[in-house]
Amino acid sequence: MFLAAILVPLTVLSTGSNMTAVATPASSARLEDQLDRLNRESDQLVEQYNQSNEALKRIRRSLKGLRAQASGAEADVRKLQAVLGARASAAYVQGAGSAVAAVLGSDDPAAAIARVQVLELLAANDGDLMEQLGVAGKALGERQRELVAAEKSQAAEVDRLAGKKAEVERAADKTRALLARMRAADRSSVPSRPSAPVAPPPSGGGGGGGGGSGSAAAVVAYARAQVGKPYCYGGSGPGCFDCSGLTMMAWRQAGVSLPHSSASQYNVGRRISASELQPGDLVFYYSPISHVSIYIGNGQRVSATHTGDYVRVQSLGSSIVGFSRPNG
Repeated sequence: MFLAAILVPLTVLSTGSNMTAVATPASSARLEDQLDRLNRESDQLVEQYNQSNEALKRIRRSLKGLRAQASGAEADVRKLQAVLGARASAAYVQGAGSAVAAVLGSDDPAAAIARVQVLELLAANDGDLMEQLGVAGKALGERQRELVAAEKSQAAEVDRLAGKKAEVERAADKTRALLARMRAADRSSVPSRPSAPVAPPPSGGGGGGGGGSGSAAAVVAYARAQVGKPYCYGGSGPGCFDCSGLTMMAWRQAGVSLPHSSASQYNVGRRISASELQPGDLVFYYSPISHVSIYIGNGQRVSATHTGDYVRVQSLGSSIVGFSRPNG
């Protein structure tokens, strides 16, 4: 359904090779509108992929914890088996009736009673150990069943992600083809997409980020250093990035951990207003949120743009839904 929404405008645009061979201002504008819509839909699909990937990581962490618990249960079983084995070995060496004979052959009634109590205590202790062994074995079985269920769930999630990834790849191929056709038809109609990225000099305006100028400077410096690298969905460097992968890695330079999802990053740190915006802060776009950039001052941002493009410096633009300071 979602992929169909992406492919329909592409099918329309691909009908007739003469349309892009001689690009009129009207057709170029229509291509630009279609491309913007496609990029936004692609952003949303990539965001869904990133959120699913984060969920998969959580499943794997849970699976790792279950395996650790199962290993603990196995260790408990082995310990109990060792204790009972030692008890059985002692009974074998001493003889099954030796303890009873010692009680019956005693000349001291008080000593005989004491020995009977000891035997009862040992029997009860053995019974407790057997019960513990049974409980531990049951716990192990339950953990193993949980592991099997978690593995099945993980496999299903991986399959679902593989399908979603295939959708993204098909949309990416269509996007690249459309970009190539549009640029070949009329490069002058896309001034916002120059042939080579150019990063402006560092801005002195805006001050530092929420964690102080040093933290913000590290974030901005990292983002600037990635300008010109290609966009790739799910990418977090060093060779390519998607939007939230770039912001995640940039803030990691300041010691701040962010999830690989623009919507999730919006909920990390402190929400700020446009008037509070400082270099290093995050700028979020669209509703639902599916794009994020790093503010670098003077009304500019560094952003991993979209499929077929690269990390570039841009103006803040429109469709902004909010700002945040991750370590605020």
